[in-house]
Amino acid sequence: MNAGGKIRPMISKKKLSLLFVLAMVFSMLASVVNVYADAAPTSTAADSTPSKPTAPPLDTQAKFNALKEKGILDGSDEAGKADLDKEVTRAQLAKVIVLLNGLVEAKASSSVYTDLGDASWAIGFIGAATKAGYMDGIAKGQFDPSGIVTIEQVASVLTRVFKLQADETEAAKVTGTVSGWAKRHVAAAITAGLITSTTDYTKTAKREFLVNSAYAAYQLVQSGGPPVTKVSVAELKATGAKLLVVKLNGVIADTSKLTVSVLRGGITGAVVTGAQKWNAVKNEVTITLDTKMTEGIYTVKLDAVKDGGLTIDKGTAEVSVTNEKITQIDFTTPSDTIAQGKIKLTFKATNQYKEVSDLSAAIFGILTSSDLNMVPAGDSQSLTIDVGSAVYGNQLRKDARIEVRIVAPDYSIQANKSFIVGDPQSVGKVELSDVVYVNGKTKFEAGDLVTVPYKAFDQYGYPIMDLDVLTKGTSVYSNAAGVIDTAATYPPHGFGFIADETGDGIPELKAKAAQNFTMFSVKDVTLSLTAFGSGQSTSKVMKVGVPKTPYEISIGNFPNTVAVGDEDFYLPIVVKDQGGNILSTDDVVENADKISVNGSAIGSVAIGAKDVSGKLIGGIEKSGANRGSIRISDLKLFTDHNTGPLTVKAMVVTSGQTASNTTNVVAKRYPKTVYFSVVPKPKMLPSFDLDKGRTENAFRLKFKDQYGEDFDRDYRGYSMKLSFANTSSTVSDAVYVVRGSITPFLDTVTTSFIVNGVDGTVEGYDSGKSPTDFGYYRDRDFFFISKPGDNNEGTYQVTAQLFKGDRATVAAGTASLLSTAIGSTQLQKAREANNLIYTLTPFTNGIYAVDKIKDTLQGSVKNVINNVYSTEGYSLENMFSGKVVLTAKDASGNIVQMPNNAIQTINSTTTSNTRVSSVVNKPKADGQTANFFDGYGIRGKDVGTTSISVVFKPSNYSGSKVVFMDSISIKDDPLTVSSLTATYNGKSKIMGLSQLKAGVNIFSGNSVDTTAKKLLLKQTFSNITLMDQYGNNAFKNSSVIRVAPVFGIQIFISNVKWTSDNIVPDSGYLAVESNITGVNSVNASSNAPYELVGDPTTGYRYPKDDPDVGAGAGKEVDPTDWVFSTINNKIRLYRGDAKYIYRPATSAVDGSPVEVSSFTATMITANGKTISVDVYPDATK
Repeated sequence: MNAGGKIRPMISKKKLSLLFVLAMVFSMLASVVNVYADAAPTSTAADSTPSKPTAPPLDTQAKFNALKEKGILDGSDEAGKADLDKEVTRAQLAKVIVLLNGLVEAKASSSVYTDLGDASWAIGFIGAATKAGYMDGIAKGQFDPSGIVTIEQVASVLTRVFKLQADETEAAKVTGTVSGWAKRHVAAAITAGLITSTTDYTKTAKREFLVNSAYAAYQLVQSGGPPVTKVSVAELKATGAKLLVVKLNGVIADTSKLTVSVLRGGITGAVVTGAQKWNAVKNEVTITLDTKMTEGIYTVKLDAVKDGGLTIDKGTAEVSVTNEKITQIDFTTPSDTIAQGKIKLTFKATNQYKEVSDLSAAIFGILTSSDLNMVPAGDSQSLTIDVGSAVYGNQLRKDARIEVRIVAPDYSIQANKSFIVGDPQSVGKVELSDVVYVNGKTKFEAGDLVTVPYKAFDQYGYPIMDLDVLTKGTSVYSNAAGVIDTAATYPPHGFGFIADETGDGIPELKAKAAQNFTMFSVKDVTLSLTAFGSGQSTSKVMKVGVPKTPYEISIGNFPNTVAVGDEDFYLPIVVKDQGGNILSTDDVVENADKISVNGSAIGSVAIGAKDVSGKLIGGIEKSGANRGSIRISDLKLFTDHNTGPLTVKAMVVTSGQTASNTTNVVAKRYPKTVYFSVVPKPKMLPSFDLDKGRTENAFRLKFKDQYGEDFDRDYRGYSMKLSFANTSSTVSDAVYVVRGSITPFLDTVTTSFIVNGVDGTVEGYDSGKSPTDFGYYRDRDFFFISKPGDNNEGTYQVTAQLFKGDRATVAAGTASLLSTAIGSTQLQKAREANNLIYTLTPFTNGIYAVDKIKDTLQGSVKNVINNVYSTEGYSLENMFSGKVVLTAKDASGNIVQMPNNAIQTINSTTTSNTRVSSVVNKPKADGQTANFFDGYGIRGKDVGTTSISVVFKPSNYSGSKVVFMDSISIKDDPLTVSSLTATYNGKSKIMGLSQLKAGVNIFSGNSVDTTAKKLLLKQTFSNITLMDQYGNNAFKNSSVIRVAPVFGIQIFISNVKWTSDNIVPDSGYLAVESNITGVNSVNASSNAPYELVGDPTTGYRYPKDDPDVGAGAGKEVDPTDWVFSTINNKIRLYRGDAKYIYRPATSAVDGSPVEVSSFTATMITANGKTISVDVYPDATK
């Protein structure tokens, strides 16, 4: 201390260990944690980033109470008052800091001060604080215990305690009044969270400040101290024959960022492998080597993982070791008297590390005083002597003495013990442990053979090893009649002792289940074991798994509405065995003959399964996507006279258990309500032009039936009138409506249109074909289109009216109006663009630096004839860019539809940091064709941050405007899949066998054969969507396939079942084959159907017509177009395809084709995200 009483900015030259012996101070803690090692260097802000302690939301009084309870703080009076507004003395600070860090009082170290007479209570604390280097005197021989401390002085002490020191950069951030010598200490204390910022650090410290700082320090102690980033080996010790303990200079935040290696023979020696385990505070690692250490030098070496945030200071240390040496041998036998029988004598050999050695008894020298049959164990420190045989052979008698001597392998030490021969061996104590069920099961099932762990001891406490003694000296019993196989001989009567099978010399206790349980009422079996020698008994309950046989059944819920004319539907059932376990679908189908179904309705409803011809055969469904459920069919044959109760019943034949469920069949569905499923935006701006600068305001229409459910069925007898109106405007024709084309559909000339009702349930109906049918408009995009014109404004609306009646009656005005829906939008003058608020959608999770993986994403390998895809690989990379999304809102927060191409060119968007990002054309999410763009994006190139400015033109009147976004993070965190979804993930789908043979994509939807008037069942997964953790792009369908290498995507087929089990092995083929790159080595393909004409330089042409790909003779071939599938050259795989490739199996009986009946298709990513679908090919489709 100087004469003014200020703490000098001093770092103690004496480098000490800081042991947080919190157990000595706090009754709640029970361990000692050495956080800072000897000779630890002072940390700086450049190499240490202290973590702020996680403190509960306590006020200062609560923190005082907590520290007082732990003995760190005292009250100012006998009542323990906090007195938070009182000043803090140097003696009080010394006491708090010593108790906080678990130091022992050191009165002797306070002898250097002569002014402690009035502070005798604090002498030990002042001495300990001085000895540890936390505090020193204000002058020679003076400590000034009653002197008042300032905030900056407390900060200086705390930074000494935690060995913290800020650099100049951190110190420069400190504002407010602070002494020059204290600035770095204050900065370091603030960074560590030990104090909070204030305006004047030279003010005296109040107890309130001390309480908050002490509590923060306590929390930091609890978390192990501030982590260091400059890492050193502080200590290396050998603590066992295979154990090395490495202590660091401090805590590290993440142990995965540091590699610890062990070498024998110095830093250039051979690497020694072993398992590593870090302690809780991450400053010490214990290494268990794979082999014992041998005499010599062992070196530990630290290496920092690249870009892991750590640097290495002192990165090596050595320790000298000797070969393992046994220093003590102790017998661990339970008694000096041994029975007449097989006796296992145990001992414990301790090595120089005070650990029990793993050397087995076979390594030691073992001698006995008589010629006993002695066998040393090869896997433990024990030996077996057959005392019983020696007595029966007259080598020993009762009360005889036996000497046993055990000598260490190097003869350096030995142990001797005498034993007295007692009575013949009997069973005195038995114990049973939990049953070990078969193959990880949790219950005892029919046919199982289980082990029942036990312990049996003789009258002197030794384990019994003789099977004969156990079988004659115990009684085994179970109450498991009908469950235990009492006729078995192994084990006897289904439950008993058998000879040793594990090699430890101790007999086994086994229980064997009957092949078929005959007593289903037994759920728990009690196994009992009694020792005849003492009469003591023990028992253990064994859980019994009853057979997977139907016993109880329940029927699931009907659909919300069941109506006349509905399609077939399937009722789920839940079947349980007698133990209450739910049977799987496979188990239910396997026991289908034990379940009967029937029911009734007001009409000839079919309840139960049907064969392929549609004939009712009854029972539950045994195959197909709905197997294991109850089919309800023929509702299409009903009329409204058949409305009324529908009851479905089911019974388990073997148990007589029944279930039923009833609903009401209601009248046939009809369209009752029309509504906007997508509502147009309330406002829109004029178009730039009617080509690429149109303003398109989307909306959609759908229908509900009289029961409030979405309707898309038979529209016959109903019509819809669509009307367009200009309710107010400066120009009457400034807005029109389109559907499916750019030609006006509704405008001020064609103001209405009547839609005809058709039956949408007829197989083969193409809903998108006829512009006069309901299906052409249901759930399809309509657009309000505004014409160019800066002064155009007005309100426009579309009215959808649903009528009962045909087009003629609607036109005549005689049809009945059922429902009306109105959608409107307000066209704003172009100058209103100046009053809107424009924003960019933020990139919440950052943007991926895709240049890190640009070699993984591949497109065309060379320029091609038309040069369209020569930059395809680059375009694929741009899928990972963050799309620039511009939104306009009015003052009320309503979204205003702007013209397309408001951001008119790629040059309209700029990035502030071209090293880390660039502006690119972003491809559409379904990226089968890489040059179909979806706007502009920010491409990540390297790690960093960037800002963007976007110049855009919302209207011709307003001219250009600009919007900014700052601090966009470009990251290179490895790509992972955050979500992988598909429409039918986890479901069952019926697929046309003809479509499977044709090779359809796994993401295909169904289609219609308009010639044959039938539905083509292609759909399995449908709409596969993948999202990475950045969330800037939902990869869809073909683009998921194209980026498969990035996410480690695999697609496989499993659970394949054929229509016959008797097939030639490996004759069938079913797989999903994909084309990721789009690159075709057509002439190198072994199954190419023909050679192409030409060469790589001039390009290739088709030598003949190829209807399979729609090519004519002489047509140019784009080599990026397709590749062949492996087994069928008729099936081409285009870029982004993932197609089912199938070949039937061959019958082993007559060589005929055997088709597949079901399979499971699965897609899985490298981080375990999966989607799957069970597919049931239908041979009739």
